[in-house]
Amino acid sequence: MKKYSGSGLTPLFYSEISSSYMLYDIFKNQEQIILQLIKEQFNLLPDKIIVERERAYPKKGSIDIFIEFMNADKKHALLIEVKVHDYLSATEGQISTYYNAVVEDSVYDEVYFIYLTQFTADNDFKGIATPKTIDEAKKGKELIKEQFVHISWEQMHTFLNKHYEILTEEQQLIVSLNRQWILQQCEADLESNKIDVGERGLEDYFFDAKIDIRSRLPFGNEVCENKRQIWRVDTSTLEEKQLDAVLDVIKIHSGSNAVNKIKQYKTEELTLQGAKDFLMLMAQSIEDWKLLSFYSKLFLLAEKLSYLKFNGTGTRGFSIKLEIQGKGEISLCTIYKNKTIDFSLKR
Repeated sequence: MKKYSGSGLTPLFYSEISSSYMLYDIFKNQEQIILQLIKEQFNLLPDKIIVERERAYPKKGSIDIFIEFMNADKKHALLIEVKVHDYLSATEGQISTYYNAVVEDSVYDEVYFIYLTQFTADNDFKGIATPKTIDEAKKGKELIKEQFVHISWEQMHTFLNKHYEILTEEQQLIVSLNRQWILQQCEADLESNKIDVGERGLEDYFFDAKIDIRSRLPFGNEVCENKRQIWRVDTSTLEEKQLDAVLDVIKIHSGSNAVNKIKQYKTEELTLQGAKDFLMLMAQSIEDWKLLSFYSKLFLLAEKLSYLKFNGTGTRGFSIKLEIQGKGEISLCTIYKNKTIDFSLKR
């Protein structure tokens, strides 16, 4: 197959409809290929397969590829959502919206979901902004469990290559061109989303708090967003000792001699109400009770120490800021409603 410039193929495949239709055409006309995909991803042996595209659910949206099949005398559905622009077209809550729409229809015994995107969590995003599709896939996995898989276009093309010989000449041509385009597009998108993070780390501000957050909080993950290198901690997954370690890190930095403790902030009523609402919502879920003590202590610390600026309404979360002597105000951490906490490593 002749090699082409990825940018030169953009008019063919820039629209996600083009790539999803390519797969729809293959799955609809080459039944053994979709059968094998379902077998490999979900360990099922489907029959009586019906392949549709753009299955619409009023006020919910249209599912790119919808597959109905039988297995062990039960009727199942497989939803395939296709993305070719992870940094541009990720829609928050799309997976849950589509999945719940099909489940609520009460037509199928089981509902399966394949999320096909440029990248997955297996990609190395060090120094590169993480696309929203990664978070969306994580939420999908939490909701749908083992009936959800997140695969990349590279993985999809590896799968298609195993069945290349049974494709029609036209399908072979389109698949080959699509592979060249999407793989080059992935490289270009990673390059254009590299983060030029700042040179200042926490140690440059807190001269007497010699803490390596990575080693002190090894259960966190490094991400790059908005020209910041971030250490992100998901508190919902932590044990009590780990939660204590997070609180200790915040206390140590708050108590540093580098902090201007003469500076006085007054927490706004909207922030206090947002914190109360956050804790009340958490109290309603038994699974979140273990976090109540941690967040209560954290909010109390932010409110009690008047030189800490406790800000936010709780809609997305809150921030704790402070002033470093001779350097100005910086963010110590950001507390998100989804129970993650961000520490800026570099800014």
